[in-house]
Amino acid sequence: MRRPLLQIIIVTLLTGCKTSIVTFQTSDPQKIGVKAAKFRGTAFDSTYSNEKLHVHDHIVFRKFTPTKHDIAAAERILKNEIKKVNERKPNQFGRRQYIDRNLNEYFRQYVGFFNKDGHRVIRINMHWDKYTASDRLKGNWDIRLEYTSDYSIVMDGGYQYWSVNVDLTSGTLYNFSVNGVA
Repeated sequence: MRRPLLQIIIVTLLTGCKTSIVTFQTSDPQKIGVKAAKFRGTAFDSTYSNEKLHVHDHIVFRKFTPTKHDIAAAERILKNEIKKVNERKPNQFGRRQYIDRNLNEYFRQYVGFFNKDGHRVIRINMHWDKYTASDRLKGNWDIRLEYTSDYSIVMDGGYQYWSVNVDLTSGTLYNFSVNGVA
C-alpha cells in the first residue's frame, strides 16, 4: 500500500526538525562539551560552583546536570518559542541582527536547575560564535567559546550576547534578556 504524499511530507518534516546532540567529557570534570550540526556549547555539571554562576533563579534552588536529551528538548523549545519572546527585538537593530533568525550563530552555555515551582529549567547563555578566518588570524577570538571556559557574563554587546531560561516542564521560555549597547 502506498502512503499518501501529504503523509510522507509530514513525516519528512517531523524527522528533519530533530536536533541531534552529541555530548562529551572535557578535560574539566564539571564541564561537558556539546556539539550539534550547526552549533556547539558547554553544559555545566550540577557540582559546578554557584559562586561562578550568575543565574539568579538557580542560586536558591537545586541544580541538575543537563543530559543530551535535556539539551535537545531545550533547543526544540527555544526554536519554537523564541519569536514570541523576541517580538520587540530588544537591542537588535537590523534584520541580520535578529537573534531568532540566527540561533545557530551562538555558542551556548547550559545550566540546569529546578525553579521555585519544581520545574526542570535550563538557562542558556548565548555568545556570538561567528568569527571568520580573517578575524582569527588578526587575533580576534573569544576565549569564552572554549568547551572548558567558565560560565561568563558579558556587559553590552547587544544581540551578540543574550540569555533565556527554558522551562522543560512547561515547554516555555522566560527571563529572556538581550545585552544592552554602549
